[in-house]
Amino acid sequence: MAGGGTGGHIYPAIAIATAIKNLLPDAQIGFIGARQGLEQKVVPKFGYPLLTVSARPFPRRFFSLKTFLSGSAMLYGIVQALKHLKVLRPNFVVGTGGYASVCALVAGRIVGAKVVLFEANSIPGRTNKLIAKIADWVATGFPEAVNFFPKGRAKYTGVPIRPEFRSMNRAIARRILRLEENEICLLVFGGSLGAQRINEALWDALPKLLLYPSLRIVHLCGYQWEQEAKQIQKALPEDLKEHYQPFGYREDMPVLLHSADIAISRAGASSIAELLVAGVPSILIPYPFAIYDHQRFNALSVVRRNAAKMVLNGELSGERICQEVYSLLDASENLQRMRESALSAARPFAAEEIVNQILSLN
Repeated sequence: MAGGGTGGHIYPAIAIATAIKNLLPDAQIGFIGARQGLEQKVVPKFGYPLLTVSARPFPRRFFSLKTFLSGSAMLYGIVQALKHLKVLRPNFVVGTGGYASVCALVAGRIVGAKVVLFEANSIPGRTNKLIAKIADWVATGFPEAVNFFPKGRAKYTGVPIRPEFRSMNRAIARRILRLEENEICLLVFGGSLGAQRINEALWDALPKLLLYPSLRIVHLCGYQWEQEAKQIQKALPEDLKEHYQPFGYREDMPVLLHSADIAISRAGASSIAELLVAGVPSILIPYPFAIYDHQRFNALSVVRRNAAKMVLNGELSGERICQEVYSLLDASENLQRMRESALSAARPFAAEEIVNQILSLN
């Protein structure tokens, strides 16, 4: 397995590795990642060995000194990956994104392994479009992405998610969070690092949102804003303090998502996949600086299927959050239709589908 840099690259790789282990308990699985990245913390936690390579992102301006340095790092990373793979002699190399993934996939092709690429987003990056030319097969997280790859070599599978998202259910999740039957849970998160624009808009909206009867807000604000969020909670009227629960970060996302009646989130591919599997109607706020604006296209894909609404980052405000949340809460039939649409669009067994296809290549 090869991937890293962000949770959106790492967790799908973990999900695929878990599916392989469930099907083939004796399979030997290793990871290749970058020397500096989230994979350094996450991969060992799941019990997999992690080998590293040098890699750095390419700048958007192609002709520059940074491009030369990135290219040099990439070539060195491929040499390092080759050394690793000549020892490991893998049957398959599966890349889920990130520049370390590219090094491993190129090295995998050189040593004769079957090469599989997973593209999470609806608009692939330029690197994945290039690397797909040497891949034996490409899996995509969104149906729209298939058309960007060589004809007949790509298939829409959905984004692999951890099995915990399937095994959790609403009744158990709400019991864990101590939510009463009549209470409404609004979950707000901006990815593992948080999102300042979403945080500030939510804080502006709090006085009006908390007027809604039985509304409980769970807010994952990111570690760097946790103290500020706690101060805002502290300043609320005594009877409303428990209605707003801020956290820097929590690892129990299956519990939080299955408890939620509505979610406000960025439009990363993994976040969307998890929202759909939990059947959560969502208000998606695409990160405006994502390459090729892919988060907006991710969100549009879900909006077209009536499982979400979209608010652009530049249009986000406390007033807009109140407007969108209230419009959903006041239209329970539409909210139920969105929930059903989300579950219909979900691909809970994406990891297993990818593994079956990988094994068929042998």
